[in-house]
Amino acid sequence: MAFDRWSDTGIVADLDDVLLPGTVLKNGRYLIRSFLGSGGFGNTYLASDPHNRAVVLKECFVPELCRRQQGHVLPRSEAHRLNLSKVIRSFLDEGALLASLSHPNIVRAHQAFQENGSAYVVLDYVKGHDLQDLIDTDSPLLTPTRIVAMTRKLVSALGHLHDRGWLHCDISPDNVCLRNDEDPVLIDFGSARKCVDGIGQPNAGFSMVKDGYSPHELYAPDAPCGPHSDIYALGATLYHAVSGVAPVDSQTRRTALIEGRPDPLPRLVGRAQGYPAGVLASIDTALSVRVAGRHASAQAWLRKLAASAATDRGDVLLLRGIRVPPAAGVQLHA
Repeated sequence: MAFDRWSDTGIVADLDDVLLPGTVLKNGRYLIRSFLGSGGFGNTYLASDPHNRAVVLKECFVPELCRRQQGHVLPRSEAHRLNLSKVIRSFLDEGALLASLSHPNIVRAHQAFQENGSAYVVLDYVKGHDLQDLIDTDSPLLTPTRIVAMTRKLVSALGHLHDRGWLHCDISPDNVCLRNDEDPVLIDFGSARKCVDGIGQPNAGFSMVKDGYSPHELYAPDAPCGPHSDIYALGATLYHAVSGVAPVDSQTRRTALIEGRPDPLPRLVGRAQGYPAGVLASIDTALSVRVAGRHASAQAWLRKLAASAATDRGDVLLLRGIRVPPAAGVQLHA
């Protein structure tokens, strides 16, 4: 399967609006093999590069704003021209952002370019399954050991992104894929925002809000978002992977707490079997409704996971009668 698709908003391109197999782009550099799918913001194709390697080619195509005529993308009307131009610019910004990142758990972009009145981003072709599909099918791949490993790798990817001044703003199970080697890959950066001094800047393109995964601050257009917003969304994604149940949406949770009622989202600690308590506690912390209750940063979350791993290892060795000195700042319990 190919990944790094735009999140589906329920509006898809008509088949008359997609590029046909055999279409060449970038002066023959890329050859379209097949149409893979579409979402509200773009069409996705399997293509070949100059070395005949498979790549994913994403095309900016918003059915609400544009149409195709003899291969060229045109605004549906003059009234749509400005918005289409903004979306194309945002699309190119996504390509530039991905090209600037280098992390094994973030999809890699090779090139972004404009052609046919639209914009294109060339990405790695990732074979595997998206996390949403694996959850929905109760896949045997989602063992506690693999989910714990996935947690550490995705938090590391988030730290890489945040350290470079960006927010993802659309983390959810359908935007995480597990490659065939079982490594997770964070995809779909179409809603990414620049982050300055810990505050997300306005997005020139589309913003996504997904019930169950988006923190409450993303529901309000003018509310400040930041790294804490991605931390919540990743926590919600991992909660779903662990529990098999999508989290209660943040707006409902926030209303309950304001009204003095219990949080309707049960904590993972004490409920999920086979997981280190420290890992579950870290996911629960990420899902705090209050921003101040979440991890201060992805790096802080990573440190807690590292401390949890050291504690778990110490506990196992103590049970075997082998005493080991605790890591700095870590208390081992017999």
